[in-house]
Amino acid sequence: MKLYELENKLKLVFGSTEGQRLYQTIIPGILADFLKMYSAASPGRTVKEEYRLEDGSGIIILEADRTAGPADIRAEFRR
Repeated sequence: MKLYELENKLKLVFGSTEGQRLYQTIIPGILADFLKMYSAASPGRTVKEEYRLEDGSGIIILEADRTAGPADIRAEFRR
């Protein structure tokens, strides 16, 4: 799924209020970390990182192919 679709997935899993709270509080930090890794990668490489939620309720996976242009980030949520 696209990164922007992750909020809807979190809302489905955790409920509207909690899913939105998670998205607004944890995604900015996760995204900042991921973009550092992305920027450091060599062109042509695929960057993939897993981020575990602090309470152990799931894993957010971000992935993107390193190109010269902006990152096309794919996201996944696993319980």
